[in-house]
Amino acid sequence: MQKFFAAIRNASDIPELWDAFTGYFEQHHIDHLCLIHIPPPGAHDFGKVIIATIGYPDAFRRRYIEDKLYLDDPIPDHARHHPMPFRWSEIGEMRKLTSPQISFLKEVEQLGIGDGLAIPVFGPHGRNGYVGLALGPHNEDTSDELLHEFQAIAQMAHQRYCELLSTEETETITLSPREKEVLVWVARGKSNNAISSILGISANTVDTHLRRIYDKLGVSDRTTAAIRGIGCGLIAP
Repeated sequence: MQKFFAAIRNASDIPELWDAFTGYFEQHHIDHLCLIHIPPPGAHDFGKVIIATIGYPDAFRRRYIEDKLYLDDPIPDHARHHPMPFRWSEIGEMRKLTSPQISFLKEVEQLGIGDGLAIPVFGPHGRNGYVGLALGPHNEDTSDELLHEFQAIAQMAHQRYCELLSTEETETITLSPREKEVLVWVARGKSNNAISSILGISANTVDTHLRRIYDKLGVSDRTTAAIRGIGCGLIAP
């Protein structure tokens, strides 16, 4: 396990991280694996759904993405609000399912991959996600100790993934200390006049800073600027 931790820590880019991550589970005879991440509001990649899979039929994988079947998949949605791993087969006991969700689960059952494990993973600024492992006959009776190891690997890989994304984003969006101060007060709902009094600068200077912030964040209004700044980790919520 330690060598996989080291491989995850030392991954220099996302493809290398993916290889280390999937390599660990391949050693445990897990042939079907999926990872789903929905970037939070304000993040540079908000609006995208990041999905990576191994072992699933190509036709099903394409439909899952192109037809947005993830909207009918109750497991990732539940994982976003559930702090601990759970079995796929338990989802019907954990929440009331809609007709589309029941139909989706029946379609997955027809793939013949058996029961699986849903592992919620958590990152900074709401960058949460879900790792799905089809356990198969080798892992149906997996010990709690090994399941905890699966969770540790998944969480560590997700945190490294967020770190790599953060490095990329930091290189493209940089606010000056004064611009960050202005954005913090904008996020707290203060007007330009109020911010000028707080910071001891003119309202025109606040407006200039704010326009530069808009340009750097690629937004056109105060609310979106605040959401984007929080989502990018430039300011705290």
